[in-house]
Amino acid sequence: MSKDARVWRAIHVSLRKSVAVRVFHVAFGGTLESRTQFAEEWARLKKLDHPAICKCYGGGFEDSEAYLAHELIEGPTLADEISRRGRLPWETVLDLAEPITDALSYLHTRGIVHGRLGPDKIIIAGLSPVLIDVRGEDGSAPFREGPYHFQRPPSPEQLKRRPPEAPGLHDTVTPRSDLYMLGALMYEAITGAPPISGSTIQETTANLQYQEPTTVASTVMDTPVWMDRLVMQLLAKDPAARPVSADAVKLQLAEVRRRAMSRSGVAEHASSGFSPLAVTNQADREEARVLLGKHAKTDTPDRVIDATPWHDKAWVLLPVLGLLLAMLVWVAWPLNEDKMRERAQALLDEGTRSSMSQAKISYLEPMVHQFPDGQHTAWASEQIDRVEMLEAEHALTVKLNRNLPLKNEAERLCAEAMRYETFGDNATAVDKYQSLITLLGEKSTGENGDKFDEYRPLVNLARNKIARISAADTDQSEAARIISAKMDEADQLYLEGRTIAAKKIWYSIVELYASNAAVAPLVKTAQDRLAETSASGSGGAIRLEKREPSL
Repeated sequence: MSKDARVWRAIHVSLRKSVAVRVFHVAFGGTLESRTQFAEEWARLKKLDHPAICKCYGGGFEDSEAYLAHELIEGPTLADEISRRGRLPWETVLDLAEPITDALSYLHTRGIVHGRLGPDKIIIAGLSPVLIDVRGEDGSAPFREGPYHFQRPPSPEQLKRRPPEAPGLHDTVTPRSDLYMLGALMYEAITGAPPISGSTIQETTANLQYQEPTTVASTVMDTPVWMDRLVMQLLAKDPAARPVSADAVKLQLAEVRRRAMSRSGVAEHASSGFSPLAVTNQADREEARVLLGKHAKTDTPDRVIDATPWHDKAWVLLPVLGLLLAMLVWVAWPLNEDKMRERAQALLDEGTRSSMSQAKISYLEPMVHQFPDGQHTAWASEQIDRVEMLEAEHALTVKLNRNLPLKNEAERLCAEAMRYETFGDNATAVDKYQSLITLLGEKSTGENGDKFDEYRPLVNLARNKIARISAADTDQSEAARIISAKMDEADQLYLEGRTIAAKKIWYSIVELYASNAAVAPLVKTAQDRLAETSASGSGGAIRLEKREPSL
C-alpha cells in the first residue's frame, strides 16, 4: 500500500494481533493544541466497548501524521451487499438494524454522535453488523474541529444520505441526525436506492430539503406497515418529528418483530393509535414499555393475549379455504369432448398462426388422445393435419426467403414446385407437386394407417396446392408461352433502365428451364441477354430481337 493510503493493515506488537491502522494528517502542523485534542480523542474511543462497534486500541503521532489502531474486521460492507444483491429482504434489514440501533444508543448515552452513518460504515462480520469509523465528537462540536479531518466536499452520493439539517460534512449534528441516517440506511437496504435523488450537488441539496421519499411499502410490497412507518418517521425532515431517541427506535423495532411473528393484522395496528415512536415524556415511555412487554416495576409474568384479528381466525379461514378449493376443482375439471371442440373451433376461426397452434396443442391433440373413438376424433385429426400443413408452409417460405438450408427431400421438392408456382408456371408446378406425392406419399402413411410426421405436412401441402391451382382454372398451361411473356417483361424493364430487375427474370428462366428441351431456344435467348449485359456493363446497350410467342 502506498504512503498516501488512509488505512493500513498492521500487527499490534503488544496485543499480538492484526489491526487496521488509520493514518491522518495532523492539522496546524502538529501544534500542541491539535495533538492534545487528538490524544483526548483516542483516550475516549478506547473506553468504548460494544459488540456492534469496532474496537479502538489507541493512537499516536509520527512526524506530521497521527494514527489510530482499530480492531481488524473481515467481511463485506453493507454497501457491498446492496451492490451485489440489489436489495435485502426486510427481515434481514430488521436483523441488521437492531444491533446498529443498540450501538447508536450506546454512543448517544456517552455523548458521542457518529455523524457519518451509511452503508459503507457497516461491515458484515459473519452474520453480525459492526459499526466502524466512530470518532469521539459530541453533537456540539462540528467535524471541522477534528485534528485529522480531510477537507473534501461531500459528493452527491454522500448528500443523499445526509440529514436535511446538516447536509455538509462540517455541519453540526445531533443524535436525531444519526437517527435520520439510520432511516436512510434502512431505506436503501430495503429498496436498493437512497431516499433522495440527484445527479449534482446543487440538485441533491435542494431535494434533501424538499423531496419526499416514496414510501418503502409502495416500492417493496411485502414490507410490513410497521417497518414502513418506522423508516418514514426516521426520514422526517423536521428533527423534532423523528423518534425521541435510539431507545425509542429499539422499542419500535421490537414491536415490528413481535407483530410480524404474531401475524397481527394491519387494521389492528392502524386502529391501536399507539406507537413508541410518538412518546415525548418519561411517563409515556414507561407506558410504552408496558405495552411492548417491557415491564419495569413488576415481576408479574405477562399474560398471553391472542392478537389475531377476526379475519385471520380459524372459523373464517376454513370456509374461505373450502370455497377456494371448490373453485379450483371447478376450474381444473377436465373438459368433455363437445366443449373441447367448441373451444378449438373458436381458436381456429381466428385464423392466426398462434391461435391455430394453441388450438392444436390445447384441444385438438388432447381430444385425439383422450377420446380415440369419440364422435369428433376424425374432425380433430383433420384439423391437426391442416394446422401442421400451414405451419410447414410458413416454415418453408421463411427458409426460401432467407436462403436457409432445407432439411430433407420433401422440403427440396416442395420448394422447387413453389418456385415454379411463384414464377407463374402452374403446369410445371403441378407436375413437381405430383412428383412429391408420388415419391413420398406412401412414406407418409404406415402399414397400419399410422402417419409419419416427417413427410405428412408437406405431402398434404402438395395435395392442397394442386387442388388450389386446379380450382383457379388458369390458361397458363404451356411453359413456352409463360417464358415468352416473362422475356417480354424483362425486355421492357431493360428498356426502362431497370437492368437488375430484367437480369433477375433472365436468371430465373435459365435456372428453372435449363433442362427443358422444349423451351431451349427461349432459354438460349435468356442466356444471351445475360452475357450481353455482363459484357457491355450496366450502361451498355444490347440488341433485342423479336421472338415468336411460342415454339
